Amino acid sequence: MYYYKKHFFSFITLQKRNFSVISKMSFTYKEAVEKLNSLQSNAALLEKLRKAGPRMNEKSLPEMREYFKRIGYEPKEFDRLNLIHVTGTKGKGSTSALTQSVLHHYDSNIKTGLFTSPHLVAVRERIRINGEPISEVLFAKYFQDVWERLEATKEDAIRAMNLSEQDTKDLLRNEREHPDKPIYFRFLTLVALHAFMQEKVNCAILEVGIGGEYDSTNVIETPIVCGITALGLDHVSVLGNTIDKIAWHKAGIIKPGVPVVSFEQVPDAMQVVKKRAQEKNAPLTVIHASDISKLDGLKIGLAGIHQKYNALTAIKLCKIWLKRIRGVELDDNQQVPEEFKKGLAMVRWPGRCQELPIKDTKYSATANGKVTWYLDGAHTVESLQVCATWFADVMKDASKAVRILVFNCTHGRDSAKLLNVISGIQSQVHFDHVVFTTNITFREGYTADNTNKTVSMEEVTSVQQELAKSWFKQVPEFQKKSVHIVETIEDAVDFAVNISNDLPEGKEQVQILTTGSLIMVGNTLTVLGIEPQ
Repeated sequence: MYYYKKHFFSFITLQKRNFSVISKMSFTYKEAVEKLNSLQSNAALLEKLRKAGPRMNEKSLPEMREYFKRIGYEPKEFDRLNLIHVTGTKGKGSTSALTQSVLHHYDSNIKTGLFTSPHLVAVRERIRINGEPISEVLFAKYFQDVWERLEATKEDAIRAMNLSEQDTKDLLRNEREHPDKPIYFRFLTLVALHAFMQEKVNCAILEVGIGGEYDSTNVIETPIVCGITALGLDHVSVLGNTIDKIAWHKAGIIKPGVPVVSFEQVPDAMQVVKKRAQEKNAPLTVIHASDISKLDGLKIGLAGIHQKYNALTAIKLCKIWLKRIRGVELDDNQQVPEEFKKGLAMVRWPGRCQELPIKDTKYSATANGKVTWYLDGAHTVESLQVCATWFADVMKDASKAVRILVFNCTHGRDSAKLLNVISGIQSQVHFDHVVFTTNITFREGYTADNTNKTVSMEEVTSVQQELAKSWFKQVPEFQKKSVHIVETIEDAVDFAVNISNDLPEGKEQVQILTTGSLIMVGNTLTVLGIEPQ
């Protein structure tokens, strides 16, 4: 996203063993998170980047390679992590989690690393070893390693920048607090791969942030296998507004000669994936939705039929990895290898079709016991359709309940179009109240882990007002007094809890669907007192 001179950092040849930066004092976890937050792009800058168009990131990979050189790595070194690279629009995080769980439960000696985004409660959830978030101590340690190695090369890096006032991109760069350092997600990519190298993981699974072709994770050179989950329209301001353009970006993770597994796509997207695989002589396996029968009677630890599709992709990724790394040949005609079943059943991935009873939250002693949150971070039309189907199905056998929808979506998305998916099930689920909230966690503000500088308050309030207007257009018979706009997620949670303590006659429980934004879901878990999972 930020441009440097043609030979940016080319004069820097620092090797890992040459670093002599010795910190007088170790970073605390809080200090590390605060420094990380300083790397967020502010809302004004993001708006300028949106207006600049989708080609702003095409030089990100050369930049990432130079950042890695500054902290002492060449991308080729990451091959020793036996990488699995996963992209997609829907289910890339879940597929990554399923893949990790299957491999680690297949053989506990396979030490796995998992890098995903965003986090829900704590930023360290993004970097996992054997499925567990790294500790605060380890996160702070590896964060400090990266920070100080960048500090050691800061002076030369800034001199190498082209800060001409005639260059708009340079002017944008100057609005950042640390122009010599990568922005938030890219910095975390540095930390994650550094952590995996230091922890000597046997298999690192990397979920792409946005797109694929120019994503910071695509700095890796020779993964063992790549995966592409279901594609749809998302991040159109960056990737393009048609499915074939988005597919081109996603398929950018395909590497020469490296096997790739893709879930079947709509024809325009599938054509692009096949073409890019052919161009790179990469063997392509297509997973078909009809293969779901292979999972009949099998327990998957994640709810929803879409997770079965993700499981099919994960199973194939694991088979290819085991064949290429361990020489293990698993019968493709076998429905599901027996050794994979425990990993599929044991996987946990919060915030996706998650049921959370109030007894498991900090509100357990202050509210009627029959309160359940249904949390799903769906934020595209396709994923919201899956969420709506899941919630409507769960509600089939539930009665005598007050139902509340808590909804938000981030700026830049078509809020009315997204909301329409959920309003479409109103005749089935009968929401009694609709609450439109910001993503701000508490009335006092954000926690350090969930600080968000990327959205202005003007954007926040305008989104809520537009959502309310859209709801009345889509459900005109809905009572106006039952639509609520609140300033924080804490207010939304308190609203539901208060209703549970004063249930209308004939009602026995409260059911809350919280969806539209994965950030909102994560902050809801924070308000409910859920620890990082």
